Amino acid sequence: MKKFYACFIFLFFSVCSYSQVILSLDDDRVYIDSIVNITKNTKSDSVKCLNSFRLSKLFLMVQDAKSSKEYLEQANRLKTKFPFLQDASLFYNASGFVEKGDFAGFEKTLLDANSKLKKYYNKEAYRLRAIVLQNYGIMQQRKNNENAYMKLLVNEAIPVAKKSGDYELISALNKAVAIIFMNNSEREKAAEYLDQAQKYIEFATKKSPTLAESKIETYIINAENLVELKHFYDAEKVLEKAFLTLQKHPDSNLNDSYFYSEGIYFAKQNKHKEALASFEKGIKSSEKHQNTIALNRLKFAEYEVFFKLRNFAEAKRNLEYLVEKTPFIIDKKNYYKELSKIYNATKDFSRAYYYSNKYNIINDSLNGVQLKNEIVELEAKYKKAESEKKISLLQSENEKAVLQVNNNRLNSMLFAVLSFLLFLTVLFLWIYNNYQKKLSFQKEVNLQQELDSLENREKLSISNALIEGEEVERKRIARDLHDGLGSMLSGLKMHLNLADKEKGVDTSNINLMLNNSIKELRNISQNLMPESLMKLGLEHALRDLCASHSNSQTIIEFQYLIKKTAFPQHFKIVIFRIIQELLNNALKYSKASEILVSCSQNKDVFFITVEDNGVGFNVEEAEQRDGMGLRNIKNRVAFLDGKIEIDSEIGKGTSTYIELKI
Repeated sequence: MKKFYACFIFLFFSVCSYSQVILSLDDDRVYIDSIVNITKNTKSDSVKCLNSFRLSKLFLMVQDAKSSKEYLEQANRLKTKFPFLQDASLFYNASGFVEKGDFAGFEKTLLDANSKLKKYYNKEAYRLRAIVLQNYGIMQQRKNNENAYMKLLVNEAIPVAKKSGDYELISALNKAVAIIFMNNSEREKAAEYLDQAQKYIEFATKKSPTLAESKIETYIINAENLVELKHFYDAEKVLEKAFLTLQKHPDSNLNDSYFYSEGIYFAKQNKHKEALASFEKGIKSSEKHQNTIALNRLKFAEYEVFFKLRNFAEAKRNLEYLVEKTPFIIDKKNYYKELSKIYNATKDFSRAYYYSNKYNIINDSLNGVQLKNEIVELEAKYKKAESEKKISLLQSENEKAVLQVNNNRLNSMLFAVLSFLLFLTVLFLWIYNNYQKKLSFQKEVNLQQELDSLENREKLSISNALIEGEEVERKRIARDLHDGLGSMLSGLKMHLNLADKEKGVDTSNINLMLNNSIKELRNISQNLMPESLMKLGLEHALRDLCASHSNSQTIIEFQYLIKKTAFPQHFKIVIFRIIQELLNNALKYSKASEILVSCSQNKDVFFITVEDNGVGFNVEEAEQRDGMGLRNIKNRVAFLDGKIEIDSEIGKGTSTYIELKI
C-alpha cells in the first residue's frame, strides 16, 4: 500500500499534473469569479496578464479546459511588454509539454524558468520558483530518484518559498518532504516536517481556492503518521480538527482519506468494530467519488482488520476485489502473497501454494526486468558520461585559449589604466603638497597676526582699565580731601574767625580739630601710598592695612607666610592695592564678622587668599554686572600675568584665590 500512498500524494501535490482526484471542500467558483471580475475591470495590462495566467490554472482545477486555454492565450498576448511576465510564462506554458507526453521538454522548460526567474526579487517570483522547483523534483521522483527530489525540496524549494511569504505553499512543500520519509518508513523524521506543515497552514490567511482543502489534508496525513508512531492522543486531537470542518461538508471527497486515517486510528488500538465502521464509511465515500486509489487503500486496511478477527471469508473477498481492480503489477504481487496467507490459515494448502507460486513468478520477473533495466540504464549513463567528458574536454581547451587571449588583453588594459592612475596620483599629491605648504604658511602668518592683535588688544584693555582706575582713584582722593580734610579745615577756619571776633581762644578745641585734620590727612596719604609700604616693606604695610580696617564688628586676621624677599616696587604696590580693594569690598558688602588675609609664595608664584564668613553673593551675576571694584582687581591680576578664582555662595561666605607670577 506504500506505492498507492505515494501515487496518491504525487497526483495531489503536482501543480502541473492533471490528477483524476482533485480535492474539494467547498465551491471554488466564487473565488474564481472574483478573480475573473478583477481581470475584466482592471486597466493595468500587467495585472490582467498575471491574473490571466492564474485563471488558466484555476480553470484546470475545476476541469474547465476551454476557459483555461482562453485565459492562457490572453495572458500570452499581454506578456510582451513585461519582462517578468515573459519569464513567468515559461512555467505557465510548460503544461503543454505534459499534454504532449514530452516530459523531457517539460523538465528543460522548468529549469529554464527557474534560471530566468532568479534575477527577480519580488514575492511572486519566489513563489513561482518554489512551485517550479517542486514540479522539477516530482519529475525526478517519477524516475525513482527520490533522493534528488528530497534535496530539491529541502535545499532550494522550501528556502525560496519562505522568501515568498506564502504559508500555504511552505506547508505543502514540508508536507511533500514528510511523505517521502513516510514512504521510506522514517516516521519520526516525517513527524518533524508534518508539524511544520501544520503550523504554516494554520498561520495561512491569504485567501486561495485550495487553502481549506490543504489544511484538512494536512490534518489527515499528520494524523495517519501519528497513528503509525502510536501517538494516539495527538492523533485524536488532529483528527478532531479535521472532523470539525468535514462534518459540515459530508459530500467532500476529503472524507475518503479522513475515514482511512480514523479507521487505522481505531485498528491500531484494537478497536476493530469502530475501525470497520470508519472503513465502511470511507469505502462508500470513495465509491461515490470514484476515487479508486483511496478505495483500494481502504479495502486493504479493512482486509487487515478482517484477518486479525479471523474473518477469512471477508478478508479473501477484499483481496480478490483488489487483485481484480488494481492496475499495478507490484501491488498484485503483494495481494497474491496475502491470499497465500489466508489459504494457509484456512488449511487450503493447494490454493496457498498456487498464490505463493504466482507471487514468486511476478517477484522473479520484476527482479529480472529490474536487473535488465539497471544494466541498460548504467550502459546509457556510461556512454553519456564519456560523450560529455569528450565535449567537456574540448570546451575546456577552447575556453582556456579564449581565456588566455582575454587575460592578455585585460592585463594590458589594466597596466595602462594603473599607469595612468599612478601618474594622476603623483600629480595630485605634488599639487596637494604645494597647496598644503602655502596654506600652512598662510595659516602661520594669520595666526601670528591674530596673536599680535590679541596681545595688543589685551595691553590696550589693561592700560585703559588702569587709566580708568587712576581716574576713579583721583575722584576718590578729591572726595576725601573735599569731604574730609576740607570740611575739617573749613570748620577750623570758622572757629578761628569766631574766636578773633570774641577776643577769646579755646585752644583745646582748636587742638582737637587740628589733630583730627592731621589724622584725616594721614589716612588719605596712607590710601595713596602707605608710608610703611615704602619704608618697612609689604608685610608691615599689609599688617597695618588689616589693623586699620578692623573694628568692633569685623575682625581681620592677617597671615604672611613668606621669608624675607625683595619684591619689585610696582609688584608690592599692585599686591597692596588688590588686597586693599578686596578688604573694602568685604567690609562694604559681606557683613562678615571674620576676614582672613593670607599671603604665601612657592618659587616664582605669589599666592593671595582672602576669605570671609559673610552673606556671600552670586559670582555669575557679579561678573555680568562687571562693577568697578571687581574689574580693577582683575585688571591688576592680569597686569602681573596672574590668575584669580572667586568661590562664593549666598549664605556661605566668599573665598578669593589669586596667583601672581613674580
